Amino acid sequence: IRLQVQTKTMMKKTMLPLQLIVMVCLSYGQADDSTNQHSTSDCSFGSFSTLFSGLSAEVGNLRREVEDLRKSRNTVGVAFSAALRPPTQDSQGYGNTGPFQADTNLVHTHVITNVGNAFSPRTGVFTAPVNGVYYFTFTSYTWKNEANIGVALYKNHEEVALVYEYQDKGDNEDFASNGATLQLAKGDTVSLVLPSGFQVTGNAFRNLSTFSGFLLFHIEEGQ
Repeated sequence: IRLQVQTKTMMKKTMLPLQLIVMVCLSYGQADDSTNQHSTSDCSFGSFSTLFSGLSAEVGNLRREVEDLRKSRNTVGVAFSAALRPPTQDSQGYGNTGPFQADTNLVHTHVITNVGNAFSPRTGVFTAPVNGVYYFTFTSYTWKNEANIGVALYKNHEEVALVYEYQDKGDNEDFASNGATLQLAKGDTVSLVLPSGFQVTGNAFRNLSTFSGFLLFHIEEGQ
């Protein structure tokens, strides 16, 4: 009797892994090809080896794709901030740029940050190094009465955003800011323009009138 009980117990223990193996084989056969049915008798070590080899290769491919994506996002860093310096200044460093008879590029010569060197302090122009979505912001400061003040943001030769005000006799000092998110192709330019008849104030020692921008994210060509 004891022998029979032990035999039954061993059979129960043996049946559990056999059942698991059969279930795995059936699942593998169903997922492999709906037109190619596998029977439980076809289950072999080779089937498991093929299954796990395929899974390992797929995981390896996914890891490489993720790593390539991470590298592509981190290879290009673009960010800049620059401040306007006046052509002439008073004893406290203040001075006006403009007014001019024609629209004129504002050249912010004092570089605060220029990661990627996409901004030129010589021309005041930002040139997109890659296709992507960028954010730009600008602030103009003016210390002048009875004057048109304002600055325009341009993409290539097209005005995108503008700050504008006429300062009367009782209004001597003002700040104004604006910004825009732009999708740029490699080589597109972004700049600040002083409209004809307008003026803006800078300081030789302080960053009052500023121009900034940075890359939000890169876009693959064709998107």
